[in-house]
Amino acid sequence: MSDQSERREFHRYPIHLPVLHRRKGPALAQPGVGWTQNLSEGGVCVELAEPLPSQLPLVVHLRAERGIIEAEAEVAWAEKPPLATGGILHGMAFTQLAPDPLQTLRDLILTTGIVRPAGVRLPLEVPVTYQLRGEAGPPFHGWTHDISRGGLLLRLPKVLPMGTRLEVTLHTPTGPLTTEGAVTWVAPLEGRTPGGPIRHGFRFTALDWPTALSLGLLLTESV
Repeated sequence: MSDQSERREFHRYPIHLPVLHRRKGPALAQPGVGWTQNLSEGGVCVELAEPLPSQLPLVVHLRAERGIIEAEAEVAWAEKPPLATGGILHGMAFTQLAPDPLQTLRDLILTTGIVRPAGVRLPLEVPVTYQLRGEAGPPFHGWTHDISRGGLLLRLPKVLPMGTRLEVTLHTPTGPLTTEGAVTWVAPLEGRTPGGPIRHGFRFTALDWPTALSLGLLLTESV
């Protein structure tokens, strides 16, 4: 189906998910990685590192909260020049979507795109070290609980006030990823386990494109 007809038939929702794509065919091509900007039952708009040619057939994997949504798709268009973030927008129309992945996609749209439009937080636990931005000294240690394009849920050993600016390094199997951001919320006292880690919401303020791609790859490969 064309991207134009897909736009007419399906409403798009601003849901940000990591995505892997491979050229369709028997050859085991190196996968590409990116992030969706919006999606529908008929296709996705994705931000990728490199431009892809129009009508290129692909197999795409979208990492959702309930697992991977796999679909066959075709590149409808690529927008140049790159965005300020560094990626290139592409439109992809689904050409084949099996019943189970389609239902997962519909559930995602219902719970995220309609009820609470926002970045989808995907469960992933990796150790982190963090420091107050601009301060020297040994780092503190904690863990992630989930990750999205916009930020992290962190489990930290002590309370940090809302607005605290941090430099956080995720220690992943493929190497460290460092980013900056600020604490946006702290778990209330009645929701804490005595002596246990304390949940903090953390919003990225300086997530560069290479780090965003590395996070997307980490999330899609962790299922």
